[in-house]
Amino acid sequence: MSKDLASSRNEDEIVRTAVRHLHSEFGSRNVILLPDPNGLIVYPKDPSMRESLHAADLSVAQWVLDNNEIAGQGTHTLAGAEATYFPLSNGEAVVGVLVLLPVNLRRIFLPEQQKLLDTFLQQIAQAITRVRLAEQAKKTQLDMEAERLRNSLLSSISHDLRTPLATIVGSASTLVEEDKALKAEDKLELNRAIYDEAQRMSTLVNNILDMARLDAGAVVLNKQWYPLDEIIGVVLTRLQKRLEGRTVTVKLPPGTPMIYVDTVMIEQVLINLLENVLRYTPEKSPVEITAEASSFAVEISVADQGPGIPKGFESQLFEKFYRVRHEAAQSGVGLGLAICRAIIEAHGGSIRAQNRPTGGAVFSFMIPLDHAPPMLGPEE
Repeated sequence: MSKDLASSRNEDEIVRTAVRHLHSEFGSRNVILLPDPNGLIVYPKDPSMRESLHAADLSVAQWVLDNNEIAGQGTHTLAGAEATYFPLSNGEAVVGVLVLLPVNLRRIFLPEQQKLLDTFLQQIAQAITRVRLAEQAKKTQLDMEAERLRNSLLSSISHDLRTPLATIVGSASTLVEEDKALKAEDKLELNRAIYDEAQRMSTLVNNILDMARLDAGAVVLNKQWYPLDEIIGVVLTRLQKRLEGRTVTVKLPPGTPMIYVDTVMIEQVLINLLENVLRYTPEKSPVEITAEASSFAVEISVADQGPGIPKGFESQLFEKFYRVRHEAAQSGVGLGLAICRAIIEAHGGSIRAQNRPTGGAVFSFMIPLDHAPPMLGPEE
């Protein structure tokens, strides 16, 4: 029983293991009752076992839990009860109650048998305490991680909203207070600055909302068959202005199959990867988009000739709110690559980043080919 309890991962497994071993050793039907979050004894929700006892008196079990004393048949407390009720104590608190219907009271209350039963009770209580402490530690860790993410989010938002807001307020203030003194070209420049910074703020907020929806599982993929070259073409058209001055090379092997994806989502992945290149590589440095196809997947890569990724940070790039550089010039809260990973994983694929042997970085994501694309007719 000790070995089985040690390998049990949760309270339900512990209870089932203990009930089975208690029945085997003492020949008695039994049940282990645990309190709910309010401290009230309740029957387990899991399906019963053939060794389980179904007629426990919850009021007697509650008394045993509250008083840490044995009660029921064979005792001086509530002796009219049909079964015998034992507290499961870890030495500091009662974690539950064992209800045992003895076939023969001597199997329980003979000194040797009572000592053996006490050992059983101690081990069961310790096992329950162990998994509860593990669950509490896990919850604490999750709470700490959630707090870290909240702090990172607040820090990033305050940092990345401050600059565009200052520009918008300053430009708007100049337009209002010095309207008559400004030349037409100056007004145009100030209006453009307000527009550009408002766009930055809109992108920031949209990224946060997208990540929240992806984390909550609220995004339903609208998957259809699309040619990869069309998806890339749409993305390059949308980013045409920002890519001015850069040479963008697209290399797709002949016969690249269509991919079964949510095209809006995959376009967002490519946009985020290209915006990452724009943010972290020298102006006018080239960009290369390539694809490789196999019988089971298509892998799309976006490569640059920038400074590359610091060694050991390749996997961290896809964490929420993570950025390699934290200079004021870098906008965004570090959600772009995290969104990419969430989208690709929702498609059943994977994404990775690595440095190129010739310099720069390459981001690659894999889209599985679960089934063959439809055959196109002559008119298509």
